Amino acid sequence: MSLLQKRLVFMITDKNGSRHFNVTMLFKQIFLYALVGIFALIVFVISAIFVMKSEIKNIAKKHDLLAMEFKKTQKTNAFLNDEITARLDAISVVGDKVDNLEDIIGISKENEERIEESLINRIDTSAITGAQKAFIMKFIPNGYPLERYYRISALFGNRMHPILHIIHRHTGIDLSTPANTPVYATADGVIDYAATGWNGGYGNLVKISHAFGFKTYYAHLNTLAVSPGQFVKKGQIIAYSGSSGVSTGPHLHYEIRFLNNPINPLYFIRWNMKNFDIIFEKERTLKWQSLLMLINTLMLPSKEDQPPSFRKEQK
Repeated sequence: MSLLQKRLVFMITDKNGSRHFNVTMLFKQIFLYALVGIFALIVFVISAIFVMKSEIKNIAKKHDLLAMEFKKTQKTNAFLNDEITARLDAISVVGDKVDNLEDIIGISKENEERIEESLINRIDTSAITGAQKAFIMKFIPNGYPLERYYRISALFGNRMHPILHIIHRHTGIDLSTPANTPVYATADGVIDYAATGWNGGYGNLVKISHAFGFKTYYAHLNTLAVSPGQFVKKGQIIAYSGSSGVSTGPHLHYEIRFLNNPINPLYFIRWNMKNFDIIFEKERTLKWQSLLMLINTLMLPSKEDQPPSFRKEQK
């Protein structure tokens, strides 16, 4: 017997008699399929609602975290704005002093661009004594902040951010190295900042203020070995490398700043006593002549420190 020939009979009996209703088995199966479909739809809707509620909870948590980070960022921005405002006058004074020094040593503003092109000719490095070189290498950042590293994984300048995937200015140089590699101060200075946490993506961070307006940053650290206000010497361990903050793996992010402006650290890390001239040949953004004259002035003995016979000759 075919499916169409099969019938389902319904009989209803009441005081008025009996009535019969015939329904084919085909309609019965369709009805069952419809019931199964409706049940499956209900299960799907319930599951979807459950998943959506779970996603909403996750989004709410992420929103709370972002709100907290936003508040931290606002506080950081407010602090930085205060710092910038507080240091503008100091920077202006430093700029005036540099300008005055340029005038004193015979460099006029009209000829500044032409003279800057021949900067290396103005700097007679052969006239710099060994004591002066040692003084410079002690107080101005130079050399590598690590004893060993795999490679330079990111240079200074514009690049595609490896996590955010946007073009941004990379204000330092990245040295790929295993976690917990000792990190060394590259010049004498005072710990200006040393803290763990987010720190604007830097992660665990140490900042050192050096002489003559230089500052160095050491970021994405694992552990710190110094505290704010502490004096450190060149070659002293200040921290251990890690991958904290916005980082794709263990490395050291190293920055050098002059008057709070980031400068390329590449030639500074390659700078040492053996190739003392390299920094003056490669790094042309700084007024080295003025800086060297200032250092030379600082190293000259004052009149009070000079012997009486020398002071008489000077007169």
